Amino acid sequence: MESKQLDTVVVGAGIVGTAIAERLQYEGATVMLLDRSAPGEGCSSGNAGHFATDVVLPLANLQTIAALPKMLLDSSGPLSLRWSYVPRMLPWLAQFVLSALPANAKASATALRALNSRSIESFERLLARTDLQSLMVQRGALTVYESRATQLKHESTVALLREYGVSVDPLGADALRDMEPALGGAVAGGLYFPNTAHTVNPLRLTQALVQSFCAAGGQLQRARVTALQAQNNGVRISTDSGELLARRVVLAAGAWSGQLARSLGLKVSLDTERGYHLMLPQPGLELSRPVTSHERSFVMTPMEHGLRLAGTVELAGLDAAPDYRRSDVLFDHARALLPGLVRGSATRWMGMRPSLPDSLPVIGPAPGDPRLLFAFGHQHLGLTQAAITAEAIADLVAARPPAFDLKPYRIDRFRAARKLAQ
Repeated sequence: MESKQLDTVVVGAGIVGTAIAERLQYEGATVMLLDRSAPGEGCSSGNAGHFATDVVLPLANLQTIAALPKMLLDSSGPLSLRWSYVPRMLPWLAQFVLSALPANAKASATALRALNSRSIESFERLLARTDLQSLMVQRGALTVYESRATQLKHESTVALLREYGVSVDPLGADALRDMEPALGGAVAGGLYFPNTAHTVNPLRLTQALVQSFCAAGGQLQRARVTALQAQNNGVRISTDSGELLARRVVLAAGAWSGQLARSLGLKVSLDTERGYHLMLPQPGLELSRPVTSHERSFVMTPMEHGLRLAGTVELAGLDAAPDYRRSDVLFDHARALLPGLVRGSATRWMGMRPSLPDSLPVIGPAPGDPRLLFAFGHQHLGLTQAAITAEAIADLVAARPPAFDLKPYRIDRFRAARKLAQ
């Protein structure tokens, strides 16, 4: 690569980076999209495909802290931890506990709602602009319970969701089976979230957005970025294929963003939620919308190539080998709810979800340097928040007031969180 002056470089061609590149180009910027892999090959290929606008309560809360010992002792549960990785995770875990304090958790929920409440409308604008409306299906989503006692216990959380503006309707077992006949007798009740959506193929969505971006004059470059450096004449981007110089850089490299932020002298509490899925190409039944199991903490999403089972989390960093038992256990969980389910020629997947302790992404400029913009750390809500993040970044580039306050997402926010908790 030549070391020549470019206008804007977006580092990261997942759904977040791709949405940003498309939006900036739409507003007149000359944009290069840069990634170590082909577009969408990371989490954007294997996510649950769910525009989860209802997820406004952060993972870091006192209920999660109390439930952690039980979850970690359950080998088939929603969360596992590689104990050899614990020493490296201690700073992140300490921030997680701090973020779970009531005042901090409430602030995180408010900030999550600010993003998610704008998600569907922002994606409608993006998909209309690129003529890809067919890739988002708006039939809402279901959460199901396997016991009436669990449903009653969860009512206080449902009330809290409503306080944050989430539309949710309680349903009995028969009503759920009317909506989704494949559900079996284990379902005791549930919830309907009308203002959510899903994509029939998250990888194709990202790839189609990149194709639209390139067809409109955008440049796609495959290279592994090793460092970023702010200089007087721009931002230098070091890669395994040479160096680039850009007037502006947007860092949207997912789980690898923390390493690149450190090359700028910025330390961020970013770690990895390793997510797993099991894809069933011929499941033997049909669902018409995502269905989440409350007790088992996973989601079943219908897609154009079958049924995707996703949702388990493993804390083990970027380098550990996958543990595909985390994928396999999803079939047993799903069959308990869908008695006619067939595994067939299922395929397994693991991806790196970038996660910060307070469940919020980093969105905004580097301290004191508007030439560097950050858009990473969306944990399991990258698809949900991609288009609204792109609009916020475009507002910053254009020096427009964003549609909502970006302070909660700043890269140096954890010092402020400590003060808030004191």
